[in-house]
Amino acid sequence: MTNQFTPDEKRAYHNAFTKWVCIVFSWFGSFMFVSVLTNGAVFYHWYHKITGKERFNEPIDIDSANGYKPRPAYEDTSSMKPTTDLRYYVLAMKLDLEEYKITTPDGYILTLHRLIDPQESVVQRNARKPFLLQHGLLSCSGSYITSGRNSLAYYLVEQGYDVWLGNNRSWFEAVHTFYEGNLYNNEQYWDWGMTDLAYYDLPTIIENVLLHKPNHDKLALAGHSQGGLQSFIMFRNEELSHVHAKIECFFALAPAVYPGVQFHKGFLKFIGNRSKFGWLMLFGTCAFLRNLCYIRIKIGETWLFGRLSYYMFKYLFGWNARNWGKDKKVWHFCFLFNVTYVSVKLMQYYCAKFFDKGFAATLQPKKSYEKGENHAVNSQYEKDDSKAFFPFKQPWFANNSVKVPMVIFTGEIDFLVDGRRLFTHMQNFEPDYVPGENIDYVEVPMYNHLDVIWAEDLIGHIGYRIIERLQGASFKHEEKEVKMYESVSPESEVVEKQELLGLAKERPDLISDEMPSAIPVSVSA
Repeated sequence: MTNQFTPDEKRAYHNAFTKWVCIVFSWFGSFMFVSVLTNGAVFYHWYHKITGKERFNEPIDIDSANGYKPRPAYEDTSSMKPTTDLRYYVLAMKLDLEEYKITTPDGYILTLHRLIDPQESVVQRNARKPFLLQHGLLSCSGSYITSGRNSLAYYLVEQGYDVWLGNNRSWFEAVHTFYEGNLYNNEQYWDWGMTDLAYYDLPTIIENVLLHKPNHDKLALAGHSQGGLQSFIMFRNEELSHVHAKIECFFALAPAVYPGVQFHKGFLKFIGNRSKFGWLMLFGTCAFLRNLCYIRIKIGETWLFGRLSYYMFKYLFGWNARNWGKDKKVWHFCFLFNVTYVSVKLMQYYCAKFFDKGFAATLQPKKSYEKGENHAVNSQYEKDDSKAFFPFKQPWFANNSVKVPMVIFTGEIDFLVDGRRLFTHMQNFEPDYVPGENIDYVEVPMYNHLDVIWAEDLIGHIGYRIIERLQGASFKHEEKEVKMYESVSPESEVVEKQELLGLAKERPDLISDEMPSAIPVSVSA
C-alpha cells in the first residue's frame, strides 16, 4: 500500500465456524431491520395520507425549465410493463443497448453499457465524443436511462455524444475470475470498499470506454452521488494521474463527499451509532442487506415493489416526487434499477462513525446544521475531520499534476449530502480551482438528492449546463445569487434561511426567490 487511497490486500475475517455463526445472526438481524423499516415506511405513508401531508409529496405541473419543456417519457407508456430488462426501455426510445463484460485488475467482472443509435453506421458512431455516466450507491446504469426521453442519457445521445454507462462490482450478480463457489458468503469476495471502486472499477471502466474510441483520447465523466465520490477519491490518488489526464471535464451530480443533516435522523443515525460488533450482528461481513436484492428479483415487476420503493424513499430519506412527473409507471421503472448488491465494508464508509476516514466521520454536529454553519469556513461547532479522506480545511489536489475541470451540481433541498460544504472547500482551500475557469457550482432550486437524475425537467437545469460547458453553447438561464458562508453568519440570517428550507419541504410553492446570500454561485432557475 503506497497511500491511503490504494486498497489494502484482501483477507478472510473468520474461520469457517465463526463465519457461519455470523451469517445466521446477520440473516436474522437483517430480516428484522428490513421488516421494521418496511412497516415504518407503510405507516408513515398512511400518516401522510390521513393528515393530508401527502399532497406536498405529489408531482407538480412543470411548464418549462430554462426553456426546456418536459416530454412524455415514452411514446406509449400505457402499453409498457415494468421489467428488469434494461434494453426494453432503450428500445422503447428507438435506441439500442450494447453490453460488455470487463475485468478489473483484482478480478471482478463488471458490466459496461453503451447507448447506440441503430440507424448510424460504425463510422458515424466512432466519430461521437465519449461521455461516461457513473451511478450512485445501491444503483446502476439504469438510473440514467429509465426516465426515458427526459433522461440525461437520452439527451446526451441527442446532442451527439457516444454515451457509456458504468456499473460497479457486484451489480445484480456476484461474479469473479478466480473466487469460486457461493460468492454471496465469501468474505474475501466482499472485502472491498470505496478505495477499491475508485482505484480499480472506475479506471477500468474509463480505460475500456476509450479502448473502443480509437479517434478519442479523452472522455467527459458524470457521477451521481457515489459516482461523484468515487471520482473525487480517484482524483485524490496521484498514482492515477494517467487516468485523470483522460477526462475532459467532470460533472458531479450531488456528489456524496460530505454528509447532510439527514445523517442526524432516523435509521441513518441508528446504524451510524452501532459498534463494530453491532454491525457484525446486523449485517455480517458480506453483502449488505442481501435480502433487498432478493425481494427485487421476486416482486420487482409487480405493483407492490413500486409502492414500497416510493414509501421507503420518502420515509428513509425525506425525498418527495414533486419533480418526477405524473406518470407513476415511470417511477416504477426507475425504482427497479436500485438495491444492487454492495458490501458491508462499503456501507461502513458511509454510515459507521467508527470508520474515521469515511463519510460519517465528516458529519458536523447537529447544532452546526441548525445554525447554518455546516458550510462555514470558521464555525464554532466545527468537528475535527483531519483523519478523513476529505478533511475540510486541507487541500486535496495540491500535488496533482492534472487538475480535472469540473462542474458541481447540487439540489437546494438535498439533505442527504452537503453540496455547499463541498463547494466552500473548493472555493477556499483549492487555489488551483478558480470559479468561472476550471470549476463551476450550480444549485438547482427545489431539487432533492434523486432529482438530479430523475427529475422531469433535469435537461433544462443540468443537461443544458453540461452542453454549455462542453460545446460553448449558450442557453438562457434565469439566475439568482446564493451566498456561501465564509464566516459565521448572524443568527437571524441563519434562522431565516433554515425556516425557508424547512418550509420548502412542506410548501415549495410558497418559497420566494429571496435567499440569504455571500459567495455568489450559479443557481439554475
